[in-house]
This record gives sequence, structure tokens and C-alpha cells, in this order.
Amino acid sequence: MCGIAGLFLPRDARPRQANLGAMLSVMRHRGPDGTGSFVSADGHYQAAFRRLAIIDLVAGGQPIIEGDGDRVLMGNGEIYNYLELRREEAAYPYRSMGDMEVVLPLAARHGDGFVDRLNGMYALALYEKKDHRLLLVRDRLGIKPLYWTRLSGGGILFASEIKALFASGLVAPAVDEDAVSSYLSHGYVPAPQTLFTGVNKLPQGHTLKAGGEGKVTVEPYWRARPADDLPARPADVEEHLIDLLRDSVRLRLRSDVPVGALLSGGLDSGLMCALAAEQLDRPLNTFTVSFEGASVDEAPLAAAVAERYGTRHTRLTLPAGEAAHYLPRLAWYAEEPLNDAALLPNFLIEEKLARHVTVALNGTGGDELFAGYGRYFRLPVETLYTALPRFIRRLAEPAVGAFSPMTAWQLGRAAKFGGNRGEYLHDHSTHFPPPLRALIGNTQALPAAAQAGFFSDFPGGAQAGALYADINTYLPEDLLTLLDRTTMAVSVEGRVPFLDYRLVEAALAVPEKLRTPGGRRKGLERAMAARFLPQPVLDAPKQGFASPVPAWLEAGLAPLARDLLTRKESLERGWWTADGIDRLLARPDRHGFRVYTLMMLELAVRLHVEGPFTTEPPADGLEAFTHAA
Repeated sequence: MCGIAGLFLPRDARPRQANLGAMLSVMRHRGPDGTGSFVSADGHYQAAFRRLAIIDLVAGGQPIIEGDGDRVLMGNGEIYNYLELRREEAAYPYRSMGDMEVVLPLAARHGDGFVDRLNGMYALALYEKKDHRLLLVRDRLGIKPLYWTRLSGGGILFASEIKALFASGLVAPAVDEDAVSSYLSHGYVPAPQTLFTGVNKLPQGHTLKAGGEGKVTVEPYWRARPADDLPARPADVEEHLIDLLRDSVRLRLRSDVPVGALLSGGLDSGLMCALAAEQLDRPLNTFTVSFEGASVDEAPLAAAVAERYGTRHTRLTLPAGEAAHYLPRLAWYAEEPLNDAALLPNFLIEEKLARHVTVALNGTGGDELFAGYGRYFRLPVETLYTALPRFIRRLAEPAVGAFSPMTAWQLGRAAKFGGNRGEYLHDHSTHFPPPLRALIGNTQALPAAAQAGFFSDFPGGAQAGALYADINTYLPEDLLTLLDRTTMAVSVEGRVPFLDYRLVEAALAVPEKLRTPGGRRKGLERAMAARFLPQPVLDAPKQGFASPVPAWLEAGLAPLARDLLTRKESLERGWWTADGIDRLLARPDRHGFRVYTLMMLELAVRLHVEGPFTTEPPADGLEAFTHAA
């Protein structure tokens, strides 16, 4: 797990110098164990690397340079099947026992098709001097980030974090107004766009090829498709999926530093830990988190799993969290705004976990593979409503809208379940549908729902298509971004066994009636886990790390939020009005998370556009960012 950065210029471009030192400095948290750099003789390729040492602690540094810079490789993340690949390419003169070096012989043999051989989470940069060519690769599921931008006069700049692009001295930050509207609709900015003008995400499962003549192409090398080798019998399907998850866990236990696992009382982490514990010749390090004053505590369920498998179990107790103290720091690490208020509890978890291990297994992805969210199922009231004759519904919605625009909008979204279910997913997850935009005074054009296009692209059933839509949007843009930022902020590597691409493709091939029998969320996964987990864990409702945002507001955050959001310069942007903010704050029980959504957008702009630019996260709390400060 590391940070990479670089500059590539076409052959005829004028020489330019990226401030590689500053780019590395702003990503210090991603790799405290060492740095490396490479600059070609003509200066047309410049690369820099920060290392978090995980595999081959002595000789695993980067960039990996062949000959006199003939080929230069950098990689952030892990290639989990590197041992198997190294045996296939045994004749190559390896200089390390690291996982990334195997890319060089694979690329020599297979060309750009080497990406099809990799199993892992990675962002790669491979430079070839002979053709003066750069290849960037992002892993299939988008677990590791990679950002890039075109430079005036030719060339591209790339890095693991957007901050590093701004630190280069070659890119000035500015807000993309269309991205603001997209963020309000989605709670994140869908790839390839970012909040910042001209800065692009390399989408998951894509490559970028930059040639010596200046041409840049971005294209997919993988899209999740239903596997064609799923067994026919339900019992065999369960066993097949267990075997795939077991092998995924086996690969993700490879490390030369201590490995642990986050063990909640939930199904995903419990099954993951069970399969990890059975493969180790020593106790697995497991960690459970409890929050002071929380209404729900899953620690007893986690302890039952830990006891069954004899893990070395640690219970971490964390304070409820002083949100006003942490939010500016988290916005700095996140760069782009996220409306997911789980950012704070996850950061607190990783911060404490970092004192014990450097690698942590995480159960992210289970809900997207096995239908764990309510939005994958039509609400009972929607079923009743859509059963009414269409002419009645056409009359009802305008009538209801006259006194409750939000209720009318909610009635209207019900029919989307039977149409483009990607739009249904979007409508059930957005914080700012049209009635709420009107409430805050936002008049920006509405973007298309990112989930809708992916749902239309999927060749299978409707429920699997909904999973596929989330796998390509919510999963990489929210959950995996949150995981990357909170783990990397404290120099921990987070690994996600449920997101082995083989398991993803197999899960998408499962028929709906087997995945969710009787409409029960994660019914198949519960059947898979039955022989591994205690019954109370199997029966427990889904929890997750929720942040009590309404309680934060009522406990003193609300005045700071109002000051932050109603500063003169903030209101002049036209994204909301002071009256709109007051309307939200008047109902923290209903609109608390919407207030949080706007706060994270405001902080992202204040920290990364209005500046001043800093290479360290802010030490000040929210008070320093209010107009009254």
C-alpha cells in the first residue's frame, strides 16, 4: 500500500518540472516507510513513490527500474496472486520478493493483456522508454484510487490523491459546477468526473494509455459479468461461493507484517473471519469496536465468533466523537466530499487499529454481492400504490404535490422499480431530490442517475442488475473511497476479500430466488454462513457504523454548521440560500444528514480550492472555518 505520482510529456512537449517532493510530502500518510523517484534523461517522464512496507520489507521499494530506465514500474496496492505468477515467470531475474515486480515479465510476455492475469487491488504506472509510452491501470473493482489530468501544452499528471496533483505546481484547483450538482444527487461525484475542473478519476477496471505523440486513450479492460460456470444445484452454489471466498481470504492473508480483521457482529465480517481463522496456524487477530453511549452494541456477537475460532480478540471502545473537531481533518483526507457520515467512526476505528496491525481485513462488499440493502426490494407501500390503476396515480401525484412535493416525488419513484432499477436505486439513496433542492434554493440542472446507465448495461436479471449498478457506483465512489482514505490516513492497508473479481462474477450469476429466497436480504449468504457462525449472528439485523448526525447537531454542531454554510462567499456561489440552510437546521431529525452533506462539500472547497494549500491536515476544528471565527 503506497502512493504514486508522476508526469508524462510527449516527445515534442516543452520541458516541465513537477515538484515531486511536494507531491510525496502531501501523501506522507500513504507511505511512511520510504520514498523513491525516477526522472528520465530528457525529463519527459518523472515518477515518485511513497512506501508502506507490507511484502519484502527490505528489497520491495519502488520505482522498479529495468536497465537504464528502459521500463519503470510503480504500483500502489497489492497483487495477491503474485507467488503463482512468479512461478509462471520464473526465468525473470527478480531483484526482490515483492508482489509488484512480476508485472514486468508479464507485460513483456502478454503486452497490455497482463492486466487480465492480476488478482488484487492496485493502481499501476508502467513506463516504456523505447516507445516513450505510459500505461496506467486501476484494479477491476476500484479498490485503489488513481487520478489524472491533462496539462496545457501536452502531457498528463497522475497521482494516488488529488492533493498531490495540486502540490505539483502544474495544476491550479477549481470547482466544476456540474460536479457539485452531481454530488448533491449522488452523495459522491461519479467517475470519471471529480469535484475539481480538469481532474479525472481513472474508472475501475480501466487503463489509460499515453503515447509519445501526445494521444491519450482511456478504455475498459474488465466489466463484471455473470460467471458462466455456476453449479446448477443450490447446495453446490453455496459450496462454490464458499470456496471462492475461502481462496480470496487465503490470498489476502499474505503479508510480512501483522494482519488483523475487523470483526463486527455482522454476517460479512463473521464469515470472513471464520474462513481466515481456519486457514492460519496461529490465532487470527480480531478487533471489535464499541462506541460509548451507542444504542446498539454488537460486541457480544463478535465475541461469540471470536470464541468459536480462538482468535486473539481485542475490543476497542471509542468515544462517540467530537464531530466539530474531526470534520476538517477528514475533509482534507477525503479531498472530494462524501455524504457518508460513517467517515468519522471508520477513521476512529482505523486510528486505534493502527496501534496493533498494519494490514486489516474488512467485510466491505458483502451487501452488494448478496443484496443486503433495503433499496434492492420494493417497499410494501410502493407495492400497494403501484397496484392502483394508472389513471388514479396520474391524478393522485399532482394533487398530493400541491401540499407535499416530497410525498408526490416519493410516490412517483415507486414505478421505477419495474423499469430502470438503477433509477430506483438512485431515488432511494439521494439526499437531495428535486423537492429538497427547491427547499435549499438550489437551481442547478439535475444530472442523470449514474446507476441507471450501469443497470441498462447489465445482461442479467433485474436484481443482479441493481447489484451491478451499485458495484460500479456506490461501492467504489463511496465505500471504497471511504475505506482507502480512513485506512491510509493512519498508514493501514485495508483488504476486502468479498471483492475478489471471481467471487463478484459468481455472485452476479446467482438467480434472484436463490440469492434472496422469499425476499429475505442476504438469504443465500446466511445459508452459506450457517455452519460457520453462531445462530444469534445469523439472525441479527444489519447494523453498520452509523453516525448520529442529528444528535451532533442538537448537541452543539448546528450553530457551527450554520456559520460554515452561510458565510457571504459561500452563499455567493448560489448552491444554497441562508433561508434554505435554516429550513434544514430547523428539522435536524429529518434533515441532519443533508446538513452534513453540505458541510462536507463546503469544507472540500474551503480546504482544496480556496486554500491556502497545505501538505498537512488542518489541526483546527470546525470553529476555524466559520465566518464568525
